Amino acid sequence: MKIIPSDKIEILSTLSNQEVRKILAENIRPKKGLKIGFNKYQGKELFEGNFEQDRFEIQRIITGRNSFLPQIKGQIQPNINGTKLVADLKVHTFVIAFMLFWLTFIGFALIMGIIGVISQGANPILLIFPLIMIGFGIGLVHYGFNAQKDKSINDLKRIINGQLNEKAFVKNV
Repeated sequence: MKIIPSDKIEILSTLSNQEVRKILAENIRPKKGLKIGFNKYQGKELFEGNFEQDRFEIQRIITGRNSFLPQIKGQIQPNINGTKLVADLKVHTFVIAFMLFWLTFIGFALIMGIIGVISQGANPILLIFPLIMIGFGIGLVHYGFNAQKDKSINDLKRIINGQLNEKAFVKNV
């Protein structure tokens, strides 16, 4: 099991490269800076980010904030029966850095707790708290990422009328 989740996908479409480019260009808006306010997004685009030639770096447009929203980096490639969209889905770099800091800090507390139990005879039940915090942190990242990953993949499949190529990549479990 990966501590920080990521995934690779391939979506196959019967549309031509030009049609997929056009559809993606219509469904990706430029990334906006810091959003303040509670207004729901009213545009027709589903994603925001960059799209140049056959490469893109996008994320879904959502209401509110979600630190675990997948950052999708991919490209459009020709395929025998149409077009293939290959993409990597990853957690934002800032979230990865924060989680590494979090896990390091809690891991250090766990080690200090173990040393306290061994050398000073502290109550071993106190070790449960760092373990719960580590499990909660990892679980939160995985749950948040996987929920948004599925929505992002479904939106991409829907707009380019494609199917996920399950044979392309073996999922890491």
